[in-house]
Amino acid sequence: MTVRVLGDEIKRVFLTGGAGFIGSHVVDTLIPQGYEVTVYDNLSNGRRDFLEAHFGHSAFRFVEADVLDLATLTEAMRGHDLVWHLSANTDIIGSHEQPDRDLRECVVGTFNVVEAMRQCGIQPLLFASSGAVYGDLCHDVSVSEEAGPLLPVSTYGAGKIGSEAFISSYGHVYGIHAWIYRFGNVVGGRMTHGVIYDFIHKFKKNPKELLIRGDGRQEKNYFLVEECIDGMAWGFRHIPMTEDSPCDVFNLGTTTVTRVTLIADIVREEMGLHDAEILIEGTKKAWPGDQPRVHFTVDKINTLGWKTKHTSDESVRLAVRRMMEKA
Repeated sequence: MTVRVLGDEIKRVFLTGGAGFIGSHVVDTLIPQGYEVTVYDNLSNGRRDFLEAHFGHSAFRFVEADVLDLATLTEAMRGHDLVWHLSANTDIIGSHEQPDRDLRECVVGTFNVVEAMRQCGIQPLLFASSGAVYGDLCHDVSVSEEAGPLLPVSTYGAGKIGSEAFISSYGHVYGIHAWIYRFGNVVGGRMTHGVIYDFIHKFKKNPKELLIRGDGRQEKNYFLVEECIDGMAWGFRHIPMTEDSPCDVFNLGTTTVTRVTLIADIVREEMGLHDAEILIEGTKKAWPGDQPRVHFTVDKINTLGWKTKHTSDESVRLAVRRMMEKA
């Protein structure tokens, strides 16, 4: 018998950002297991076609609205058993020109989510944070969840820290129980941005060469979208929150990292462009707010019993193949 990812006590799930890359895979996971799912998404990052298989299903409901609209959010959230909060600004590069997006779409959006939960009397929350909160702490050494002070180098990282802070405060003041996950780089077949997406599209425009921005030493933790979802759900099922400890933070990803030059090699190989030249720009950072090297430990959740099945390198190759099949 297949274990239901959220257990049997949860019936109705409220999913913000459910039309996005990760969110649509959450829907694909939950609906076949008998959960009722409401996707709440303004489609600024998400896409309706990611969810097309579920429209018309009696257990699926789609609300096109913004988390910044507290009244609509609260009304849509009523009657659910759990909130899975993925909604956020995902255009990290574009944040340089519009830094207020991370304030509004991350911090204010998350405040509205927990405030709506308070008004609706909903207790459990799964939240997607990011390794971006560690800033330069994780440039050369692997950091744990206890690392600090947290001094982000991007407004995206700042938005995630602010979101975590409001979640924690609502846990201690209003009894919300939250599982906060600081992701590595989540990859898979529906990516709409990121290094793999960029390299594939660059090679399509120019099959003869690829320019890697930055110094070529960038390396990060990459893991598959289905393993990300499994890790979040596993933590909810196996790691209880209490009145005294209403929330906890977990790094989520593989135990390994992948260098950007290897990603370029994998994309070149999988696209059959063996003679293409790979060039390196040579600048210190690829863009303002870039976090070129991200190293964190996943010992905390590994020790508790969960780990990925694939390495970072394996995840990258599988994601490239899925993107190519999609194309």
